[in-house]
Amino acid sequence: MPDMPPLNSRSTSTSLPLAYRLTLLVLEPLFALNGALMVFRDPAGYAAGMTRDLELASRAHDPRANGFLYTQLGAAWLLFAFNEAVVLRLVDDLRVWRLLCWGMLISDVVFVISSAQAVGGWETFVRFRVWSAFDWAAFVSTFGPMLVRVLVVLGIGVRKG
Repeated sequence: MPDMPPLNSRSTSTSLPLAYRLTLLVLEPLFALNGALMVFRDPAGYAAGMTRDLELASRAHDPRANGFLYTQLGAAWLLFAFNEAVVLRLVDDLRVWRLLCWGMLISDVVFVISSAQAVGGWETFVRFRVWSAFDWAAFVSTFGPMLVRVLVVLGIGVRKG
């Protein structure tokens, strides 16, 4: 029996703008891979960047007590990178892309909440004028792809028919 596309399936390659596909297939998998490498290579440096506080970071990263948490975080980023660089590349079905984008959006929201927690809450988090280069890099690499996922999920910019 031939491999037939499911009913109501729409091709992602013809439905989504190139900018969306490049963001989800190329840019963000690289960002996610970089995040994984950061927590695997230098978890204490990652904690220091996230908390903006070296003393707090030294307590946040005790390799014996919670090193496994950084390994789990790295694993989650590797899953992100794999899903985008491999699964989305192999599946040309807009419904699957939307479902994966929903799941990644859930992760994005929780990541942003954790980023606010890391610096002591929302009041500190939104003081943009004191952000470091690390803060801005995390913002750009999170919010750009997050915006693309919102657009895909809501169907904004998606070609009809």
